[in-house]
Order: sequence, then structure tokens, then C-alpha cells
Amino acid sequence: MFSIYKTVHPPTAIEHAVWAHFLSPLDNSLILSSGNHLYVYRVTSHPSKFECLHTFVLWGNICSITPCRLNPSSILSKDALFLSFMDAKLSLIEFDSAIQDLKTLSIHYFEDELAKEGQWFNFSPPIVRVDPDMRCACMLIYNSKLVIIPFFSQLDREIITNDTIPNTTSITPGGSRSTSLSSYIVHLKKLDPSLTGRIIDLQFLHSYYEPTLFILCESSRTWVGRVAVKKDTCCSVALSINVAQKSNPVIWPVDKLPFDCLSCLSVPKPIGGILVLATNSIIYLNQTTNSIIYLNQSIPAYGVALNTLTRDSTKYPLRPLYDLKIALDLAEAIFISNDRVLISIKSGDVYLLTLHTDSMRTMKEFTFDRIGSTVLCSCLCKCDDNLIFFGSRLGNSLLVGLNEKVIIDPTSIDTIETMNGDEIESNKNDSNDQSDLAQESTDKADVSDIDTDIIVPNNKEDIIFFTSESDINESKKQTHTYSLELFDNLINIGPCGYAIVGEGDSDEIRLLQRHLPPHFQTTPLDLVTTSGTGKCGTVSILQQTIKPELITTQALPGSIDMWTVYSSTNEQGEKREHSYILISQETSTLIFQTGIDITELEQGGFLTNEQTIFCGNIGEQLIVQITRLHVILLRDSTQLQIISFENTPIRFATSLDRYLAILTTHGAIHVYLLVQNNNEPVKLIEYYKLSDKKYTCINLYVDQSGLFTTAINTNIYSHSTIVNSPKQETIQASTASLPSNPLDAAEFPGGDDEDEWLYGGKTIENSLAPPAGPSVESMDTSNISSEAKPLPTLNNNNINSNSTGPIPTTRWLVAISKDGTLALHELMTDETMPATIRFEIAKFNSGLKTLVDTHDTAPLMTHYLGKIETSCSAYVYELLIIGLGPKKDRVYMIARIDEDLILYEAFPYQNLLDERLKLRFHRVTCNALVRTKKSSAKKNAAKRQKDAVQLQQQQIQAKQNANSQEPLPVQTDLIDDEMNEYQRMLLRPFNDVADHSGIFICGTHPYWLIWSKGNLRAFPMNIDGPIKTFAEFNNNNCRNGYLYFNQKDDLRISVMPSKRILDTPWPLHKIPFKQTVHFLCYHVESKLYAATISTNEPTNTLVQPSGEDRESITYQKESNFLLPLREQFFVQLYSAIKWEPIPNAKITMNEWEHVTCMKTIALRFQGNLMKTYIAIGTANCFNEDVVSRGRVILFDIIEVVPEVNQPLTKHKLKTVHDREEKGPVTAVDSILGYLVAAVGQKVYIWQYQNNSLKGIAFVDIQIYCHRMVTMKNYILIGDVHKSIALLRYQENMRVLSYVSRDSRQLDIFATDFFIDQSHVQFVATDSDRNMYIYAHAPTQKETQGGQWLLRKSDFHIGYPITSTIRMLVNVNNLTTKQNFENKQALLMPTLDGAIGCLLPLNEKIFRRLAMLQNSLTTMFPQYCGLNPKSFRICKTRRKQLDNPQKNTLDGDLLWRYFDLSFIERNELLSRLGMTPDQFHEDLTDIARAVTLF
Repeated sequence: MFSIYKTVHPPTAIEHAVWAHFLSPLDNSLILSSGNHLYVYRVTSHPSKFECLHTFVLWGNICSITPCRLNPSSILSKDALFLSFMDAKLSLIEFDSAIQDLKTLSIHYFEDELAKEGQWFNFSPPIVRVDPDMRCACMLIYNSKLVIIPFFSQLDREIITNDTIPNTTSITPGGSRSTSLSSYIVHLKKLDPSLTGRIIDLQFLHSYYEPTLFILCESSRTWVGRVAVKKDTCCSVALSINVAQKSNPVIWPVDKLPFDCLSCLSVPKPIGGILVLATNSIIYLNQTTNSIIYLNQSIPAYGVALNTLTRDSTKYPLRPLYDLKIALDLAEAIFISNDRVLISIKSGDVYLLTLHTDSMRTMKEFTFDRIGSTVLCSCLCKCDDNLIFFGSRLGNSLLVGLNEKVIIDPTSIDTIETMNGDEIESNKNDSNDQSDLAQESTDKADVSDIDTDIIVPNNKEDIIFFTSESDINESKKQTHTYSLELFDNLINIGPCGYAIVGEGDSDEIRLLQRHLPPHFQTTPLDLVTTSGTGKCGTVSILQQTIKPELITTQALPGSIDMWTVYSSTNEQGEKREHSYILISQETSTLIFQTGIDITELEQGGFLTNEQTIFCGNIGEQLIVQITRLHVILLRDSTQLQIISFENTPIRFATSLDRYLAILTTHGAIHVYLLVQNNNEPVKLIEYYKLSDKKYTCINLYVDQSGLFTTAINTNIYSHSTIVNSPKQETIQASTASLPSNPLDAAEFPGGDDEDEWLYGGKTIENSLAPPAGPSVESMDTSNISSEAKPLPTLNNNNINSNSTGPIPTTRWLVAISKDGTLALHELMTDETMPATIRFEIAKFNSGLKTLVDTHDTAPLMTHYLGKIETSCSAYVYELLIIGLGPKKDRVYMIARIDEDLILYEAFPYQNLLDERLKLRFHRVTCNALVRTKKSSAKKNAAKRQKDAVQLQQQQIQAKQNANSQEPLPVQTDLIDDEMNEYQRMLLRPFNDVADHSGIFICGTHPYWLIWSKGNLRAFPMNIDGPIKTFAEFNNNNCRNGYLYFNQKDDLRISVMPSKRILDTPWPLHKIPFKQTVHFLCYHVESKLYAATISTNEPTNTLVQPSGEDRESITYQKESNFLLPLREQFFVQLYSAIKWEPIPNAKITMNEWEHVTCMKTIALRFQGNLMKTYIAIGTANCFNEDVVSRGRVILFDIIEVVPEVNQPLTKHKLKTVHDREEKGPVTAVDSILGYLVAAVGQKVYIWQYQNNSLKGIAFVDIQIYCHRMVTMKNYILIGDVHKSIALLRYQENMRVLSYVSRDSRQLDIFATDFFIDQSHVQFVATDSDRNMYIYAHAPTQKETQGGQWLLRKSDFHIGYPITSTIRMLVNVNNLTTKQNFENKQALLMPTLDGAIGCLLPLNEKIFRRLAMLQNSLTTMFPQYCGLNPKSFRICKTRRKQLDNPQKNTLDGDLLWRYFDLSFIERNELLSRLGMTPDQFHEDLTDIARAVTLF
């Protein structure tokens, strides 16, 4: 049995974030990582919003991102990124502006057996740090070795150590590898005895002449239970790194630090030193003021206690912070200036720590300000303009502004600083109103799904100020207040802990279902999953497709195409409404006038006795209608002009601005311009004509972005010349600092020049550091023309004038000839000036990765293969260029080439001649698969072969046939070949449909391409079958809606679903609970959801055994003692429509009782009748002295008479069974109408009779069964340490027994059945992010007669999976249905927010795609030098002696086939001996088979 795994939803949980000059030396970018995805965002200004620029998928999970600058002396150099991967891999990458892609500079691999020292599984991810002065980088591997990577070459090292200024002309930026210092490994255990323990963290220190590395470690292990006898086990060591001599002396040892040290932060100059963060304390260390001798003891520089736990956990001298009670475990901290640290703790509260020093830079005190509350963050990043990025794995990632205000009234300061206990109590009362404050704050920020983004500001009476000094002098008083403001968010659906399938039930869906064709009428399903924890807890409801909200429908038989147009009757200042709807039929045209009602226009200037092929607006108020033989110009419904085309019928037409472009059947282009002279009425005049070639496709585009220009931009390095102009100090600085460090030199007041020079604080202006790595070129030499042109002056005035000045609007005609050449013609506003070709692309129909001008002085290679195929017979059916985004500065070009959608994006490029456009196009991945059925594909393939033969004949006969006037072949229609009278326009742009812009793709498989936050997301809309035509529609009765015709000629007037968020990869509806949701189940009969929810409550009680009973003991603690948290569980019913809680349908569990499982089960009652119940298993979690027991609870949802005006009260939750068991109940399910549950180390089967459970059978199991799935009379269980096992219940004998089990030890996360028609296998996922497929094969020798399960496949997913959903695949609209009938797919939501899908395959398809996968592995140069094969090999904690089973294909790698150009595809197919349609059909069928929602 073979299978394929595909990530159908990318990860959304943000793990790492850095702020760097990655794309250009002038603009900063926000680089984020999520799993194996790397995202590059820019933060726009006014307002501050996210905009995704690039997304890269790597073949390895990113462990850390560290920016560096290899040439810090040049302001024109960009930042490179160090990316580390498990176990000990490091890659240095940069962004290549010439091709808009990543370029790997160097790769470092240290995974050998000697470095592991006998360690099989590495639990320590690599830690990468870069010296602030960009002299070297280091990476900690295997928690015991340090890799040093120098940035200087040997020549530079000698020059700088001789204290001379290096000559920049004598050193080339791309120095050879032989002149650079090589990386080397330092064995930390040999340097110092204290480094033999666990390395906690390491940081480079500021203001040292040599690179100095501070290492925080734990020399001997301890834990909370042994603190009474063993404490203060942490220590630190500082190493002075000499990369030339490879010597690393220890210069600064510090011992007896608290045992709970977590991390360290390097304090920027002029203060310097290190800040050690522990769970209950913060300690500042500095070598110059490390310790003073007082009574023969070493007193530290400064340390504060964050709570009273430090009294017993450490002997380190710490000063108390009055009235402060926090802990820093799971906290994130960054420096936002030289003396301020932003700290986000695990509860989401945000604190600002201020360091106060005296004139001698000696630490005097710490002050804490609580400035608000946000999400539970996993990373922090300082951006420009006081913007802070809060990246989160548990909630939405936020872009927050830090506002600072100065307090003027000194009397208010005294009241703040002398807070008494009453004021503290008032602050606690104010915290109850935090939800109201959050709502008021988020209402000001215009972001979607803001209900789950918690920004709790401090009100005027809630300013919390903590200081370590009891007597506060006047000079130490607080003079500032801080607040947080939410600007934007990134939606996160992770961690998906428990997922189910629910039934979407709403009035809109029921109305749409009523009008659907019979074969499309299916039960609408939702993927419902739990997301987040604590106050970030939500329920995410996901759909793969867009289901429109239907307003009305009308049958209009014979309709072919449709357009909506504006008229001049709309008032100025209001949003324009469409005035007319034109519906084209085979021999006529229907005209409808819109208003309060839609009525047919019987009289007017429209031509109704001919078939219309295009209608649109021209100018601001006029309408143009084009039939096959006439062009009609109208104002409202009055005809102004008519132009005849009887000799050359029209094949295609489009209008934009004041231009009308017409393509005739003979391949000629006519461009008309709308003019109005002084005394003459407006009219269309022929402005431009092209008949030198046979043209097959045309389009018009109005550029408002400034990208389509022939002038050299002064800001040559930026992605766009509009947004994010650099600051003045960034441009004028002679030395660039660390990009992730927001501390510029101008922000460090104080300090004299002598100290700066003495301790290495100043950098030599002309020092040059060639990059380490093979053949590293200078950062942007490809962007500078090879001609002797002077570089533009990069001053602030020049760039600001370029960025903020008016951007000229240009008009362009895009024409594609029959030989595949695309030309951009600039259309002038003056009719006397002819159009000019400014850009020309050869072989556009080849779908190359980067499109360059034919006059480009630095052309790229066409593809990565050695053989160059010059001919390509692909046919371009349609082309569209559109500007998207708020400022229309993201210019996309989308084309239908054969049966593919090819998507490009324009980017500036300066290396061109003077009169040519200074841009290029790079390929963007498009997930819209619009391939038609096999019958149409065969006709199109025959047509392509015929066109290729004609093209060869034309090349042989030269000019004779080139000028002939024979008509061009017209397109094979994607819906009905009989409609093939003109070129259909299937790419329909829209500007405002529910505040979204993008492109709608008509055809047999319609798609929405919606632009959101820089991403062009593809959403299928297959609920209504094939869609003939689409039009945007805005009316009083349909605000920002749309019209479309389905295949049955039904006109649908619809709007977007109002509850769905479209800023995500799938349409999403998020329900904020602000509590942790553990389990969900759907009750089909009542259409209600049951949710298990928990809240954290502080407690001061402990349960102790007292004889055979137990008792609770209450402990009295001081006010600032951190109390432990106790989870309180309860079960609540919710409605499926609005997710409102059902009144009086809540059941609260006992104290210390945890719900461990919940499922909807079917049990027998009254004979063989089945009834649905909700079963819950619980466990009492007291402590290790009290035996844990649990309960089995059965609930029934009953209907009662609802209360007045409360329709939700018609359902109630009734407890039908509640019994305590002798052990914890960890898993429940039903089998053949009986209840099966795992209790302790046994599995029981009970029969439900007379509201009680009667035992039938049981069997002993392994350690802890936490997953249980049943099918027929088989039970599949997953143990937390002992892998999976298969049980069988024989009803006639009432016997429960083992069938087979896994012989290996695995920490199972999830398990399920895997069904391929009549074959059944078993899938399991483990804690190491692997997936295994097992089979019961008693005939195989290695199973010992079926005693052991046979492993059929192992696959590394890269994401932890804790739940699975098994569903029947979708066989509608598949090319070959028999290949996927009766197969069941497994959907796997992950803790990273990704969703994977496992699909069984036939052996024939598997073998075919396996050949393609092997070829694609070596066909592309992979990012960071990573290998897709090694990424998918299982990573196990124990050595296994069996060979890997590679029976699962990597769908993520196979989908790279669609990114290949047609030339690369043809060569690949010729090598493998395949036909062009086979791979395309297989992958398309797989994608449509897993479109389940």
C-alpha cells in the first residue's frame, strides 16, 4: 500500500523574528520563520501594516535566524542570514536582487560521530551568535562544542592587528576561499571544568577589542526538589576569541549563580556588561565592576529578586523589588534602547525594565513599569519607529506600537511611587475590566479577527511602578508613562491540539444548497480545531473553499458572458454603483438596468441583436460595447458612435482608462483613443495599429506604482520605490550596526572618545571585511550596470523626493505574438505621439523562472538543465497585468498558458538601456490548478501539435506566410467547445468585493485569487460547479458583491461569506474563548458542539492522604508569593450557528479533576437500537502520595420546552451515568454499540443497560493508553511510550484480545486507521515529528505469525501531530475516478498551525510519481544546501537496525513540478519517457481529491 503526504495548509505559528536589511541596504525587512517556512515582510508606514514580500520553503526546520553584515564598512551592503538546522548544520544565505531569490553563500556541516561523542539523538538545538562588530560568528553544537566562523581573511587580520587602516582597493570583496580564515571547533570541556555541564545560553559582549563570548552554564545539575541541599549551581565564563591564532583564553569566570538561570542579554554600550535572566531574579554582571571585597565575600554588581521564592532557592545576594510578583520562565526579553529592556512574561503581561547607572557606569537600580498585556509570545523583535513585533506560537502574532509620554506634574509622580496596599487592591479590581479595555483598544485598530488579540493597556489609575530602592530621591522619580497600541496582526490557527469534523449550519448555506444541482448537494462540513491556550484559547473553523452567501438567483438559458458597467448618473464622493448588466447570448444581448429592482432595458443605444464579446467603461463615464462586427460608444444608454469591423471580425477586446484595444481574427491589433476636441463631441479615434505579426493575446494596463519607468531610480536597491524610505541617520552612517539590534550609535549618549578607542568601541571607517564563503560576490554588483555609470547619490533629500513625490501614471499595451514573444508598448496621452516598445520578452510561452528584456545586458540562463530546448509549443490563451495592494504597487502578470496558470510579479532592475523599462518579472508559485478533464486536454494537445507544425512551416517559408491574413485558431473553451466563437475572458479582475481585490478565474474549476497582506491566495469555489462568467457588482441590494453564471445558466447574485477571514491560507472563522479548549465533539442529532474547557486559578491548598481518605491543607503565604495554578475543568454546550453557549448546559468537574478524553459515541439501548451519547473520561491529579482515580461520565442531550425569548434553551445536558473507576480513565470510544475505555493499565468493554455499565471483557495493556480508535470490532490503541497495538473484540465469545502490536518503543502522539478500498493499515505519529504506517501481515516472516506489526513506511513530517481526521476523498471532477474511489484520506492538523494530508495511492501512480520525485531532488539547487531526502528520513531517539521504508511520497517536493518552465518539463518528460499530461493529471487529481471542505 502506497501513499503521498502533502502539506495542504502552511504553518502559521511564528518561532523566530529578526529585523534586518535583507532585501536592500536601504530598507529594513521583518524576517519570520515558522517550521520550515521563511517569510519576508515589510512594515508599511501610515498606517503600520504587514505586507509579505517573499515566502521560501526549506527542507529543514529552522532552529535559529541570526543576521550579520559581511561588509560593515559599506552602506551599500545588505545583511546576510545565518540559518541553523538540526543537528549541526549552518547555512549563510543572502537575497539576490537580480532574480528575487535566495542565494547560498556558504554551508557548514559538523554532524560526525566524533563530534557527537557517542550521542545518538541530539536534544540541544544549535545556538548561533554574531559578534556586534561583525568580526566572527559562533555556533554551539551538541551542547559541548563551539564552532567559530571568522569573517576576516588572513590579510585583513594582519592589517587590523597592526593598527593600520586597510586599503580598500587592495582587497576584493569576492576574495577567494584560500585567503579566508577557516572555521574551527573549540571543545568547551577542555577550556574550563565548569563547562562540562549544560550550556544554557551564550552572548557576545559589547565594547571589547577582541570578540568576547559570555557563556552561561550549569556546572552540576539540580532541580526544585533538591534546592534545599543543592542550590546556586549555575556559573558563567567569558572567552576572548582570537580567530587568527585560534586561542580562546578564559578571562572572566563567575560562579554560584542561581540554579534557575534561563538566558542572558548583552547590555549595549556605553553601559556594557551582561544581564542574566533567571526564573525568579535578574542579575547584572560586568567585568570592570564584577565584585568588591566586603567581609571576605564577593558582592555582585547588582541583582534583584522578582518574588519571595528567592529566599529559599538561592544564597545569591539579591535586592527585593517591592510589591512585584512575577516569574520569568517562558519569558522573552529584548533591548529596545541602551538602558531599557522589554519583557513579556508567560501570562502575556509586558514590563519595561529600566537600568539606572551613575556617572561611572555603575549599576544603581532597576525600575519596572507594567505597560500592558498582549499575547503569549514566543519571540520579540524591535522594528523601526517604536514598533515591537510579538511573535507567538499560541496566538496571533502582533505588531504593536510602544507609545511614551512624559509626566509633567510632580505631584502625580509622588502618588505613583508611594503606592500603598489599598491602591494595589484597586489595581486588582481594575484587572476585572481588562476585557472591556481590550475591546476599546482593539476597536481603534483596523485589523481582522481582533477579538483574539488581547492588548490590555493601563488606565490612568493602573500605572504600576516598581523600584528596588525604598528611599527614592527626587532624581529617581518616574518621568514617563508607556502604552501599547495594536497596528496589525498575523492570524495563527495553531497549536491545533484536537480537531473534529462538524456540520456547517446557517441560513446562507441552506439557501445555497436549495438552488444547487443535485450532484453538488452535499452536507457542508467544517474542520473545527482547538487553537491556543490560556487567554489565547480559541476555536478555529476552517474551510478549503469559498461558499458564497446567495442573495437571489435567476435562470437565463443560453447565456454565455456577462459584464457590469458604471454610468455618469452616480454622485461624486459616493462609492460608484453599477448601472447596467449586459448578458451575452448566442445571437443577442440582454441589457438590464440596476437600481432598486433589476429591470430589462428595452430601448436604448446598446446593440441587442448581436452577440457581445466585451463591454466596459472607457474614460470616466462612457460605456463601450463590442460585438464581433461593431464597436459602440455610449453615454448612459445613448449611442454616441459606432465603428464597423465587418471585413475583419473582432476576436477579443479590452478597455482601460481612455484606451480601447481590439484583436481581430487575423491577428491584428487596433488601439483606439477617446478624445474630445473643443467643439466636437467625444469620439474614438484609431491611435495605434499593429499588423506586423500575428498576435494571439492582448491586454491593457495602467501603471500607478512607478515600476514601469525608463528612468534610473535613485533608490536602486529597494523592492519598491514607494514605501519605507530610509532614515537620514541610516544613510549617512559610515558603519552599519547589527541589523537585528535596533541600537544605532546615535542612541548611546555619554562616554568620551578616549574610552571608545581604548576598548574598541569605535570602528575604523574604511575597514573592509570580505565575506566568508566560496566565491562570495559583493552584495548587489548584479544590479549595477556594466557601463561606466556613476552611482546615484544616496542622500536623504534625493530619496525622500523620489519616494514622496507624485508618481507618474503610464498606460501600456501588452501584446503576445504567435511565436510566444511578449511586448510592452507605452501608450502616450497625446494622440500625435506614437506608441513605443519599451520591453520585450522572448519565449514568454515557455514559463521561465525570470523574465528579462531581450536588450538585457546581463541575461540569465533559461533553466537549470544542461540541454537547451529552443522551441516550445505552449499556447498563451489569455494574459492579465494588474496592480494590487493599497497603492497598487504590487504588479502581477498572470497568464493562461495551455492548461496552467503562470503568475509573475514585477520588480525593479536597473541594468538596462536608457529607453527600456527598468524592471524584470519573477515567477511566483500559484496554487490554482485549473486543468480540465482528459477529453478537453487531448483536444488541446492535438491543437498544440498542429500549431507547432504550422510554426515550423512559417519559419521555413520566412515572410510569405507571415503576412498572410488567414484567421487565427481560437481558443478551446474550458466549459463547452460549442461556444468557441471568440476568445473567452476567464481571468476577471475585481477591485472591491467585500473590501478585497484580486482575480476571479472562471472555468470548470473556478478559483479566487485574493490579495491579502502581500500574498495572492488561491481559494477554490467548487460548490456550484463550473462557472461560465463572473462580474463585480455593487448595488443597494448587493453591497460589494458579485454575479456569476453556473453551467446550468443560473445567474447568482451573491456576496462574500461575512464570517470568514480571508487573510489566511484557508477561509477561517475564529471563535475567541480566552480559555484553554481541550476537547471538542459534535452531536449530530441536536447539531450542537460540546467543548471541554479549563481555566487556571491560583491555589494555596494541597491534598494529603489521611488514612483511607484524603484532606486538603491550606498554606498561608505572603502577598508577593507566587502561588501555583490549578486547572478547573468544565463542559459546555454551544450552538453550531453562532457558537453561543447554551444556557444551563454547563457541568463543572470536581477540584483537581482533569478531563482526559471526550468523544461522541453510539451505544445500544432497548435492544439493537443505537443512540448517541457524549462520553467523558477524567482523572484526579492530586500529587504522588495520593492514588489517582477517575470517572466515566455519559451525557445525553435532551430537548425541553424553551424559555420565553430564549430559543437556545430547548436543549439541556443530562447526566445518564457517572461512576468512579479504580484508575484514571484516559481514552474512550464505542465498538459494536458497547463502551470501551482505557482505565489505568487495562482496557474495559462495558454494556450500557438501565443507566449503568455492565462489564463484558478486559485486557491488560502497556503503560499509559491515551489514544483509542475503533472500526467494526477492532480497537487501535496508542501508548505514550510503547507504540501502538491492535485489539479485537469477538462478540459471540465476549473476548477482548491482542491481534498484533509494534515491537519498537515509540512515544505516540496520534494514531488512526488508514483505509485504501479493501486494505487497512495503521498510521501513528510520535513526539519526534515522524509518521509511521504499519500493516498486519501474518504471512510475512518478520512478523512471527502476525505477532508484530510490519512497518510499511516511515516519513518525517517536521511538525508535531496530536490528532487526525479520517475522511472519504472527493472524487468529483477527477480525471480518473477509479484511481481514488473508496479511499480515505487522513487530515493531520499540527501544533505549528500547519495541516497535512495523507492519501493512499495506486501502485502505478506511485511508481510514476516516484520517478518524478527522484528527478526533482537533484534538478533544483535547494535553499541552504539542504537535501529533501535527508529531511524526510525519520529522526528517532533510539537506534533502529531495520532499513527505512520509503513508500510515502513527498507531495511538497512533487508540487515543485508546477514551478518548472515548459522547457524544463519537456526535457524531464523526455528523460523519463512520459507523456506531458501524465504528471499533470496525477498531481491535479491528488489536489482535488483532498479538497474536502
